[in-house]
Amino acid sequence: MKMIFFIIISVLLLAPGIHAQEKSPEGFSPSSLYTLSWSISVPLGNLSSFINNVSPAGGNFTGRYFLRNGLAVGFEFGWNNYYEKYPRATYYGDDGLAITAVQYSYAFVIPWKAGVYYYFKPSAIADPFVGLSLGGDYMEEHILVQEYDIYNTQWGFTMSPEVGVLIKFGRFSHWGATASTQYWFNTNSFNFAGYNSYANMQGLNFIVGLTYMLR
Repeated sequence: MKMIFFIIISVLLLAPGIHAQEKSPEGFSPSSLYTLSWSISVPLGNLSSFINNVSPAGGNFTGRYFLRNGLAVGFEFGWNNYYEKYPRATYYGDDGLAITAVQYSYAFVIPWKAGVYYYFKPSAIADPFVGLSLGGDYMEEHILVQEYDIYNTQWGFTMSPEVGVLIKFGRFSHWGATASTQYWFNTNSFNFAGYNSYANMQGLNFIVGLTYMLR
């Protein structure tokens, strides 16, 4: 009888907490999060004049730290590799030399950025966000014609507004997925020995990644 009484009292004491937990529509708000992403990039503007192919070869690693009320600051390291093959044609050099060959164009972009972000519902399962990141952008460009490699490397300023959503795998899960769209612009410019010149590269990145959150 005493055992039954003890069980009833225990259930009555625990029930309000269980009921409140079941009724809670939200989970926890992370203190920081880290995302490893795959990036598909669409070249725009002058970059598309040089290479017009969509690049599936890209990735990002980001870290974001929450300050208060959904406001966060963070960092981003990334890369994208662009490539296009042109049909066989005849190319003329400054010395009068003519080469008939297939042309290959490459561009390799590595941004290093810091940013500020705002998450609209930090404790919800689906949390949309917006952000703006600024930093430096290393860029390498190549035109390959037969054994000739005309190339250029440089650093420039880069800027990236972004909109996306973080989706948790559960209300109290440390894991989730992030999907976002990021426009980027940099100040890099180059001139391939008078063959072509470009300035101010642009692109549109579609990003999806796995996110780990700390409480």
